[in-house]
Amino acid sequence: MQGVSLNTRDVLRVVSGSTGLTEASAAKVVDTIFDTIRGALKQGESVDLDGFGSFQVRGSIEDLDELLYLEKNPDVREAVRLNEFTSGRFHYRRFGQYENRPGTPPPRRAPYFRLVSPVPPAHLRKRAGTEDRASFESIGETVAGDLLEAIRTRVQLGPQSRVLDFGCGCGRVMTYLRDLQSPWLYGTDIDKQAIAWCKENLFEFASFTVNSEWPPLPFEDDFFDLIFSVSIFTHLPETMQIAWLEELRRVSKPGALVLLSVHGEHLIPEGNARERLVQAGFLYVTGYSAEGLPDFYQMTYHTEHYIKEHWGKFFQIEAILKRGINDHQDLVVCRSR
Repeated sequence: MQGVSLNTRDVLRVVSGSTGLTEASAAKVVDTIFDTIRGALKQGESVDLDGFGSFQVRGSIEDLDELLYLEKNPDVREAVRLNEFTSGRFHYRRFGQYENRPGTPPPRRAPYFRLVSPVPPAHLRKRAGTEDRASFESIGETVAGDLLEAIRTRVQLGPQSRVLDFGCGCGRVMTYLRDLQSPWLYGTDIDKQAIAWCKENLFEFASFTVNSEWPPLPFEDDFFDLIFSVSIFTHLPETMQIAWLEELRRVSKPGALVLLSVHGEHLIPEGNARERLVQAGFLYVTGYSAEGLPDFYQMTYHTEHYIKEHWGKFFQIEAILKRGINDHQDLVVCRSR
């Protein structure tokens, strides 16, 4: 079916003919409608007109991750190799944006592409949970917002405060915490490639260190006013968790706020695994793996009773916020003793 192209004059004639309005009056109506649509599109929103159609802003060429686009489209990669196209970006501009290909930026919706810092490459984003740039940034912003909500009601940070992101990865969350009233953030992770990228790209507001599988961290006793860790204690075996809990207590000041996310009981499917978790309070499930991450990095689950009994040996457990992180993981709110 061949499409129909209408210019502004054509639309005016249709409106005028169907309503009996003069073209001048019809022009005012049409201008008002399209001004409203343009305003919404500028804010990144889509516009749906019932019975007519929809308008949305396509992902622009500036949003394209060319390496990911070529990886997801081997025919395009081959065509570029054969010099049929000068680049993946050229193919996307000419054809890809109309073909619904994988690896293309999705339609913009606010908020979208909010990072003020450089964006990590796809393989590092994938280790953080998703290689899709829009999802990577959206989740990072949401998680940071959840942490900020917990932080602002529980601790006052000043110019001399020190904040640690334990297991920072490629900085997905900490990038959004730059509005904390702390002049400097610290990030540590076992992933050498992620830390190398952070050192090269995020050095303006944070210091980064590679940590070993086991403690210690390269910080003095009673060093941090705030520590947060997202999606780390959700993957470690029990003996390693206990060792790191003790280490985080060592490097946190007395009274410091420590925020740690866990997989709560609600995330375990029904069956034997749930029964084992309820009985033991802690469950470590193998069979999961991710490229670039160590073999011990699997899936763990905690009950509230277990956290209070075992983590309570190191911290005062103030609260366990159910689904407090991205409406998914639980957030354990601790105070260092």
